[in-house]
Amino acid sequence: MVVAAIWITEISSPFLHLREILKEIGYRDTDLNLAADVCFATIFSLARMVGGPYLVYVTMAADNPILIKAMALGSQLVSAFWFYKILKMMRYKIMRRSMPNTKSD
Repeated sequence: MVVAAIWITEISSPFLHLREILKEIGYRDTDLNLAADVCFATIFSLARMVGGPYLVYVTMAADNPILIKAMALGSQLVSAFWFYKILKMMRYKIMRRSMPNTKSD
């Protein structure tokens, strides 16, 4: 179960780091950066909001100490918070891209 927990929590990390690297090297607000954002959001959401609750259920149903059960539940609550923040970020990015460009040169 520990391996599954680590896998679920870290599967989206490469895409999180890719997002930051792209911003650092000047690819902010590009299609490539948007693709990295979408990949990160999708993988994070599937892992933490589908795999996470299942793992919490298995942890709660098993004969684990209360501390392990509390840690599993706490981790899921943190994941739910970040899921909400990521949804807001993606909504903002998609809305911003769909707005007509109002710059006048």
